[in-house]
Amino acid sequence: MTIVKISDVGKGLNADLTPEELQMGVWSDARNMRFANGYAQRFNGLAPIFAAPVVEPYYITAFQKPNKRLWIHAGTERVFSDDESVRTEITRLAEITISTLTHVTTTATLKTSAAHGLTTGNSVTIYGAYPLQYNGTFTITVTAPDTFTFTMASDPGADASALGHLTGPSAATANFTGTRDDRWTGGVLAGIQVLNNGVDVPQYWTGDANKLRTLPGWNAGWTAASLRPWKNYLIALDITKSGVRNPHMIKWSVAAVPGSLPDSWDETDVTRDAGELPVSDTADLLVDALPMGDVLIIYKERSMYALRFIGAPYIFQLQRIPGDSGMLFRGCAVSTPLGHVVLTAGDVVLNNGQGAESIADGQIRDYIFRNLDSSNYKKAFVTSNPQKNEALICFPFVGSTNCDKAAVWNWKEKTWGLRDLSNVTYGATGQIAATSFTTWAGDSESWDLDTSTWNEDPYSPNQARLLLTQTNRIAGFDISAGDDGVTGLTGSLTRTGVSLDNAQAMKMVRGVYPRVDAPTGSVMTVEVGSSMTPDSPAVWSAPASFVVGQDIKADTFANGRFLSFRFACSKPWRMRAFDIDVDYAGLY
Repeated sequence: MTIVKISDVGKGLNADLTPEELQMGVWSDARNMRFANGYAQRFNGLAPIFAAPVVEPYYITAFQKPNKRLWIHAGTERVFSDDESVRTEITRLAEITISTLTHVTTTATLKTSAAHGLTTGNSVTIYGAYPLQYNGTFTITVTAPDTFTFTMASDPGADASALGHLTGPSAATANFTGTRDDRWTGGVLAGIQVLNNGVDVPQYWTGDANKLRTLPGWNAGWTAASLRPWKNYLIALDITKSGVRNPHMIKWSVAAVPGSLPDSWDETDVTRDAGELPVSDTADLLVDALPMGDVLIIYKERSMYALRFIGAPYIFQLQRIPGDSGMLFRGCAVSTPLGHVVLTAGDVVLNNGQGAESIADGQIRDYIFRNLDSSNYKKAFVTSNPQKNEALICFPFVGSTNCDKAAVWNWKEKTWGLRDLSNVTYGATGQIAATSFTTWAGDSESWDLDTSTWNEDPYSPNQARLLLTQTNRIAGFDISAGDDGVTGLTGSLTRTGVSLDNAQAMKMVRGVYPRVDAPTGSVMTVEVGSSMTPDSPAVWSAPASFVVGQDIKADTFANGRFLSFRFACSKPWRMRAFDIDVDYAGLY
């Protein structure tokens, strides 16, 4: 009897190379397993954070105010805000188009482009107008079907140069008109949330009782495929003006006054610093942007650029980053301490600002693109789980509409793992208060599955958490024993093609000694298999049970030149190592 010790099992997953070429400790298949600190460990499951959404959420982002933490989620038509106890719809309100806005001292006269339907004594709200005195909520006096007056707090000194936007009393919700594949973009500038769906005019929300509102200074005839805050500016990509698309155009606003949004996007105003810049030296189209230190990385489909602030008169400078890597679609990149992890049209790369380097080639790249559903590639996205130093490349498997698989890269260990998902549509990181999980009644996990302990606080408000949107819920990642609160999440490890450094000799396995951490009584299934050639499939033994805390060995049998091993358990478990009881025979 010979005992072969496999002591380093945390080298990660390699789903691309042939198994017989892999080192011991590298796995040829893994399900719901991560690799860190020399161990292979099962992922934890998902648990609902908020009440079930009333729309299918296709976007989520964290938004923090001085006195509360909010999460915004959006479908194709409606947008909501959650503070983990109260949900508020913040979908924009229908607006009445203003044609002129004039004044005599503090009395303003407003004309609308059509009959406004208002009556004297109604309260209206005007925002986005300039001078600022025209903005606010006012009681009006109707003087004509298309005209009314109101009194301002002070004399604006001039007729309105920016007409702004008007909402009347009991204004109806105006649903957005984009589709799922238009994908929301945005961010926070000066403490104000900006949102854009690529089809309607961009919106903003200040986190108060108001709804989403049209971005100040934005022309009603324009749209942008992507909109991102950066420094004191808003940067828009792929601009359509009056029906004419400019897919290579970068457009930026004037610099914002601290605490407010930019009030103009007029690139013809030489007294301000708004502008436009073409990125047309490559034929591929603009996709998205993501900050990296003091630059904004602009991603096209097959190229990338660094946008730098240089001041007047040019404001920004654009520099091509070497290489031919771009971004597959909006939302397919995430920032990490090492740089941007980006899903491209054929690879997963790490962009550190000097160029892109593949982190998936020869490990999991072929697996991802062999299984990514080509009809639904725009549903893929990249997010991070900062608690575990992980970037998640989430994608729909062949035949799926939503993301049901995540390839997970640990940026410290440089290892890959795989995580099964169910109907995931998007993800984002941020802080949560988890007020609904601080009581016994708020814990939805079954007794057998619950891994929490009495009075613990697994949702530290100082830690960033990953939240995933699914078609019917918003869930926290890696915080539960199972994804549904009922069924345990099965984690499995498989390695085939093991020659034990002698591909010609026959080997006979009589047992396996797993060294694992798991709750006492957990049942692990152990299988061994064998084949005579590296290209032939393994013939597997009948599954053997290994009870943690009770057994020291799983008795099983296999005989061949190339061995295979598989371990699976539905409880939280971690493998430290395993030993093989094996006898060597002759060459035949």
